Amino acid sequence: MKNFFGTICTQLKSGNDLILATIVKSSGSTPRSSGSKMIVLRDGSIAGTIGGGLVEALVQKEAANLFDTGNNIVCFKDFDLSNELAANADMICGGFVSVMLEHLPADQETISAFSELEEKLRFGKQTILLSCAIDNSIQERKTLTVGSQIPELTFIKESDVNVLLEKSLKSGTPVLEEANSGLIVAESFTPQPDLFIFGAGHVSRPTAELASSVNFHTVVLDDRADFANTDRFPYAGEIHVLPDFDNCFAGLEVNENSYIIIVTRGHLHDKTVLGQALKTPARYVGMIGSTKKRNAIYDALREEGIAQIEIDRCNCPIGLSIGAQTPEEIAVSIVAELIQKRAG
Repeated sequence: MKNFFGTICTQLKSGNDLILATIVKSSGSTPRSSGSKMIVLRDGSIAGTIGGGLVEALVQKEAANLFDTGNNIVCFKDFDLSNELAANADMICGGFVSVMLEHLPADQETISAFSELEEKLRFGKQTILLSCAIDNSIQERKTLTVGSQIPELTFIKESDVNVLLEKSLKSGTPVLEEANSGLIVAESFTPQPDLFIFGAGHVSRPTAELASSVNFHTVVLDDRADFANTDRFPYAGEIHVLPDFDNCFAGLEVNENSYIIIVTRGHLHDKTVLGQALKTPARYVGMIGSTKKRNAIYDALREEGIAQIEIDRCNCPIGLSIGAQTPEEIAVSIVAELIQKRAG
């Protein structure tokens, strides 16, 4: 999501206004759920997706009509995917979606609001975007971080804000409320989780690229500058060349939303990294290797005093069992397991 808002900021700062489409309500079987987003530019190109197919095509058509309607215009379009229209398009979802379309002008106020949102997410802060619409036009946008003081709002009462914040955080989807002769939309955004990849070899390369594409902030770490560099990892969020693996977590902010995978070039390095990784609060710790290698490393860690309950946190062999053989296939299995863990 952070990259998505970065795209919005880039377009707005380049002087390009755009239409932001958000699914605000969904039921039944639909391609994407509430909160899914897509931007449409004047030339018809898009970024993001709200599910593809007929709905996306109709939203692109509606977006084209909004560009010359006026700045900050907002409207809603409902799509019944169980009616005759959907049937004629061979859609078998059978659900319902409501899409909010917002015109984002390339003015300073809009740029500031979305730049602030992108920056807060970049720094790992859970953020809520509040928008107030009156007479089908956005009058105010504010970004709030969880736990911060609520700023003074022109069109939104503080009592209404508190209720909206609670609902938004609890649901994780856009929340719409009628208030003060207008409409307030609150949407919470969770920062991209950090994925720390220790080792910059053949498996790490496709793993980092694939993980970045599914919204992980990838951090690649190795003690070899010839391997850990932007030429090999153009999609990595960060690359660190370490002096060695002995104190490899120094300076890293690992929290309960972090993921760690260990794919170094040797058993000794894997053991060194794993011993430190198990002392962090990371949500996921995984290590590549055979059962024989795993058992040898676990035995060594137990001899060093690491408790079995901590060792049990490690996922090894890493990745879902899909018969992967090549580095690219192994990357798919690893990232699939990361997605499964994140979704759970």
